[in-house]
Parts: sequence; C-alpha cells; structure tokens
Amino acid sequence: MRIGIESPAYLQYGVTEGARRAREHGFDCFDYSNFIHTDTDFFNLSETEFEKELTRQRTLIEAEGMRVNQSHAPWEMPVKCGTPEERAIKLEKASKAMRGTAYIGATDLVIHAIMPFGENSPENPALMRDLNAEFMGKLAEVAKEYGVKHIDIENLPFPQLPINHTSQCLDFVKRMNKETNSDIFRVCLDTGHSNFCGENPADAVRMLGSYLGALHVHDNDGTADSHRIPGIGTIDWNDFSNALAEIDFDGVLNFETMVSWDIPHGDERDRLERELALIGHKLAKNI
Repeated sequence: MRIGIESPAYLQYGVTEGARRAREHGFDCFDYSNFIHTDTDFFNLSETEFEKELTRQRTLIEAEGMRVNQSHAPWEMPVKCGTPEERAIKLEKASKAMRGTAYIGATDLVIHAIMPFGENSPENPALMRDLNAEFMGKLAEVAKEYGVKHIDIENLPFPQLPINHTSQCLDFVKRMNKETNSDIFRVCLDTGHSNFCGENPADAVRMLGSYLGALHVHDNDGTADSHRIPGIGTIDWNDFSNALAEIDFDGVLNFETMVSWDIPHGDERDRLERELALIGHKLAKNI
C-alpha cells in the first residue's frame, strides 16, 4: 500500500525540495491541497497559466519519484450555496479544481457534499440529496472530459447533515453511479470526522469495501476535529489497520495531518516527519 500526505506538509520547503524530502522520509504520494482556497493568486490564474503552473509542479514532483494521487476540491466557511447563483459559482470553482486535478496528474478529486441549508442542518434531506445529485452530476461531466477517474465524496464532521455519516455517503455514491451509469463516484473516508461523529473508522472501512476510494487519516479525542497524528486520540488504529487488510484496500493511506507548524525546520522536525511516514507504513502493514 502506498503512503501519502497532504501537500502543505512538504511543499512548504519548495516543490523540488519538498518532494525529495517526502520521498526520502518514506512517502509516495501527495494529496494536493492548493485548490481548497479559491481567493488566492494561484487559483485565480488564467486557465493557460493555471495549467502551465500545475504542469510545472507535476514535472518537478514526479522527477523526485513522487506523484499526486488525489486533490481536494474548494472548501469555504461559512457555506455559500443556498441559492442557484451561489451553487453555479461553487460549481465553476469545483470545475476548475477538477481541471487542475487533471493537470497535476491525479486520478481522484475529493469533495464535500454541498450544504444548501447550512453545515449542520437536517432540513429538507431529500432536497439536499437532489441538489447534490444535480451538482455532482455536472461535475462528473467535467471529470470525464478531462480524464479524472474518480470523485470521492468525503464524510464530514457535521452529525446532523443528511449526507455525512458513512452509510449516507455510501448510499449517495451508489445513487450517483446509477444515475451516471458509471463507477466514477466513491467515498473518501475521513477517520477523524468518523470518530467525531461517533463512528468507528474501522467499521466504516468494512462497510465501504470496494467503494472506499480515498483516505484522510488523522486522529482526535471525539470532541473536536483536531487533525492529530494517529495515536494522539481515541481511534483504535489496530482495528483500522486490520479493516484495510480485510477489504484488500490497494489505494493510498493518506494522512490529512502533519508535524506541527510550531516545530522549526531542523533535525527534530526531520525526525518527526520520518516517524509519521513510519506510522503510515505500519498501518498499511508494509512492515
């Protein structure tokens, strides 16, 4: 099983140096996070310059023996998708991220459900699912046009949301694959979000089986979405590791956590980054 990590953990060192460092530490892949924020000079480059810059980064990353396997779609708080006009803007941004996913060489785009009634509202569950189906169906057309293989719907830390728990995400993914006559939709399991919502991430893995497309691996104590390193929280990581083996997961064990920004560059940070990669390989049963 390959081991991945969110791109800011290493690209803070520069693209070439970051990719080299990540590979030396034991990582194989990046979850590219530069599409999350859309109010940046980077995201607002013209399409030509956007493609050029991402192609440049891809070339440098791959030259160091790394690759980007998945990217993260735009995410904004507070949520702005309550009107058709707001959803159109959100779709435009998600579509640009989808094109960027292709340019950077990733196969998967991880995305949250749109939340037209707010981030933790149980209001109008059927309508929320229908609005998401309309939105994700349009995004799937962009994925097909640009050769992105999968859209991975991520579970969220909002317990009352109608598309949130693993079973709800799975039901929605099955609906979308049926409606698009494809297997483009899968689930991104976020272990911290599961734990926060009272789910056992290992049971979620077993529930998803072949529908598990991507992972956001991190820990917490069940009271906050704190994105801690595995082992600094309450998740049963032995059970999680066993569950991945049981379903023969052959994707990327990807961390959505990193060594604290408070640790300065130097020997101690280097040691902790290597330890995080080692945790990943142990969870993947690579060693």
